[in-house]
Amino acid sequence: MQGTIAQIIALTLEGNAALRGIASGGLEQTHSTMSFCEFVRFVDLTKTPTGWSERPVADEPSTWFQYLKDRGFASLRLTYGPSNDPNVGGNGVTDRMLVGFVGGGGRWLIRANKPGTSDYWEARWMVGDQQRTDRRIWRVTYGRIARSRPIEAAEQVDLRVIRERFRSVLVEIRAFAVKQDLSGFANCFTKGLDDLESESPANGFHKELLNASLLPVTAIQLLSAAQSSWVFGGMGSWNDLGFDGHDQETYERLSEELYIVINRAIVAATNSSIGDPVHSLRPNVENKAAKRQWWRIWD
Repeated sequence: MQGTIAQIIALTLEGNAALRGIASGGLEQTHSTMSFCEFVRFVDLTKTPTGWSERPVADEPSTWFQYLKDRGFASLRLTYGPSNDPNVGGNGVTDRMLVGFVGGGGRWLIRANKPGTSDYWEARWMVGDQQRTDRRIWRVTYGRIARSRPIEAAEQVDLRVIRERFRSVLVEIRAFAVKQDLSGFANCFTKGLDDLESESPANGFHKELLNASLLPVTAIQLLSAAQSSWVFGGMGSWNDLGFDGHDQETYERLSEELYIVINRAIVAATNSSIGDPVHSLRPNVENKAAKRQWWRIWD
């Protein structure tokens, strides 16, 4: 799983713990999702006569959690939606194929909720000093790209239903990998299946996400399986494969199905940290101009 995704999961989980007053590990520099970051900060975007400017909100996650709590925010929800880039898909290139690039693979947002309204925050990852001996080369900024939006209608989701769909896709894609003599990938899918059955799964690099004080067992199974069976990336990944004829069609279909179900699993599992399995797959951010400008000021 890409570190960008793991970190936004961790922010949502730990943020909900802080807002609910539940003791948790927090997001210190030793957290696995923070280990390669020089900083993780939070800013507000404000429109000015000459464009958009940023106003510092918090220099690190715990301060941001307190900032939200002080302003009446009660919960955080992770949202995922397909890329808004019109070029994606136009030449057969899907979000799955772009996930190995920073900023690719679709949009991941944190929706901060207070009674009646929501604010949306999105990450910007930039490379800093690549010569750092501690390898903390990433400078991460979460910007508030929309504020005071109406609460969107949320989709009711049963984690057990998602788990069954996840299992079905993994069984089929593992059989395909075995048929193609791709033992390494088949092993990833086997681990994912094991996670979905285990009462205490512990696979994946980001084990802090599997927090029984914040999540039910089914959610932990989904997040562990998502890490174990995440095979998407750049060169050498599952995305880098190619086949002939019908096998290529099967590969494309199963790859897209796995990518979709993993993202559904991540969102639903993460959002169960507020006490129910409600989630929204498509972010409802009306101010798309603000999003475009947000990227422009960093380019």
